[in-house]
Amino acid sequence: MSLESQSVHNLQKLSQLGKGFYEQFLSLIVYSNLWVAAGIASLVFFVQTALNLPIDWHPAVFLLAAALIPYNLDRIVDSYVQKSLDSKEQYFVRKPGSLFLASAAILTFVFLLYRAPASVQRVSWAGLLPLSYGVPLFPFQQQGNLNWYRPKDIPGIKAWIVCGVITYALIAVPLAYAGVSFNYFTALVAFFLLIFVGTNSHLFDIRDIESDREKGVRTLPFIIGIRGTRIFWTGLNLILLLVAGWSWTQPISILSPVVVIPCILLNLIAIWTVTPETPRNVYNIVLDGYLFLPGLLTLIVGVITPNVSTTF
Repeated sequence: MSLESQSVHNLQKLSQLGKGFYEQFLSLIVYSNLWVAAGIASLVFFVQTALNLPIDWHPAVFLLAAALIPYNLDRIVDSYVQKSLDSKEQYFVRKPGSLFLASAAILTFVFLLYRAPASVQRVSWAGLLPLSYGVPLFPFQQQGNLNWYRPKDIPGIKAWIVCGVITYALIAVPLAYAGVSFNYFTALVAFFLLIFVGTNSHLFDIRDIESDREKGVRTLPFIIGIRGTRIFWTGLNLILLLVAGWSWTQPISILSPVVVIPCILLNLIAIWTVTPETPRNVYNIVLDGYLFLPGLLTLIVGVITPNVSTTF
């Protein structure tokens, strides 16, 4: 075999290995919702550092398990009610492994909840909302037919339920574990999380606009259009920047510009670039992946300036 043929053969093998790794990553990490759940859990480190709470792994694992439950149950229900346009994702969700993962997450969540302080148990009652997020609960008579609607079928509320519950959990659970009360500083961090996670959640409604339209789910892009959604979320991100900028003029700065500015820039880029035609794996990998950004930037700042107070 010539050197050129050997090089081509090696490149083909590398390509096959890369494709195989990519397919395994999709199946084991992305379609299982471990990717998005881990991104949400990583924000616990950002919250703990920003609010100067003790770094404790319990809230992160607690929220990892808590996030896996509604995401997997919702996709399992949707695989029968509102099928995914991604045939591979649809196939994975129907496999027994998806139900097994949801069951394992439920057991982990229940165990941690049982062992958690009473304050964590109290704030966790709000977790009942995302559990019912994709389940048909509300009967509605229409043209002589009885239809059942899910909480996410309420006009315009689908993504707000997602980002609202995530923001609540990311603030309430770490505070409850640390035994700290909600205050002015937590309000700033909560506002950042609401806009950061809310932008991400509503971008997925742009992806699903046709699927939601067929099912009758009236999301924000459906109600005010994709361009209207872009303008709306651009405005909220600019308001976040103004609020953060004001906080930087105060004696104690909670939201670090090193964390906030890249996150807002990334939000704005995503707002004006993604479309319903953007490949679904770009949404699933890149958009869900940038949930890791605040925690990653916080970690980098902590490593670079280890002797500087990490009150963000």
